[in-house]
Amino acid sequence: MKFRTEYNPEVAGRLLDPLMPVVLVGSCFTDSIGARMRVCRWPSLANPCGVLYNPASIANILSLSADDDEKKVLAAVKRSIVSRDGLFLSWLTDSKTCGTSEAETADTLIGKLSEIKEALAVAGVLIVTFGTSWIYELSDSPGYIVSNCHKFPSKDFKRRRLSVDEIVSVWKSTVEHLRVLNPDLRLIFTVSPIRHLKDGFEGNARSKATLLLACERLCSEIEGADYFPAYEIITDDLRDYRFYADDLLHPSSLAVTYVWEKFCKRYLSERSRQILAEGEKITKAMNHRPNIQL
Repeated sequence: MKFRTEYNPEVAGRLLDPLMPVVLVGSCFTDSIGARMRVCRWPSLANPCGVLYNPASIANILSLSADDDEKKVLAAVKRSIVSRDGLFLSWLTDSKTCGTSEAETADTLIGKLSEIKEALAVAGVLIVTFGTSWIYELSDSPGYIVSNCHKFPSKDFKRRRLSVDEIVSVWKSTVEHLRVLNPDLRLIFTVSPIRHLKDGFEGNARSKATLLLACERLCSEIEGADYFPAYEIITDDLRDYRFYADDLLHPSSLAVTYVWEKFCKRYLSERSRQILAEGEKITKAMNHRPNIQL
């Protein structure tokens, strides 16, 4: 007797190499998967510019990272910087990228963009996790999408949802830009299973549906792009609140482990999974502190 439907991944047509670096950007679910990679000693860079939720902001950071026009990048960074409560923050990133002066914040952000560029240049794959299709545009600068509102008043923003066509258009352009830097770069798109209930049940559902349709289009129209169903594994396979953290919004550590195992079965050979297991043992051994009593 079966009490649930389980996702059994098909092996991907092209497998990943755990010795090849990975770049991960997007929702905070990205941080969870990136952490698992680091534990297994898989060279990876996850969200150096902080958590990014909507597809436009993620694409913007990647495009700036890959841009060789230093003056253009500097101008975009300076334009993004705002001041609140004595701190200087950027509309391009979350609140962790901040400083006590405009110059400090600009230098920090440019350093992170350079870090992403260096990682993308040698990466085997870019893993992108979309969190929401809802965006906030500056009221006094129509079309300027912010990554984070930084607790500024709601009157400063116009809220709307990106369309599937908008997401596909900006990402096809972004991928072309990235492949000038790294022609062999592969992409894996995912949709975050984290629930954005501030948008309401209906708003969250429609947002995720938009992202899912956009990913379907992107994977059919971009060569070397694949979709991994992290969202579906949590909502359709596990499908139970016991697999969520106490906030009932984020997947629990057990759920993240389950998704990670499915990811490995889809994209890694048996030998590669053994390499990661060995890497995890090394990490645990290095972190072990013997209880020595003198």
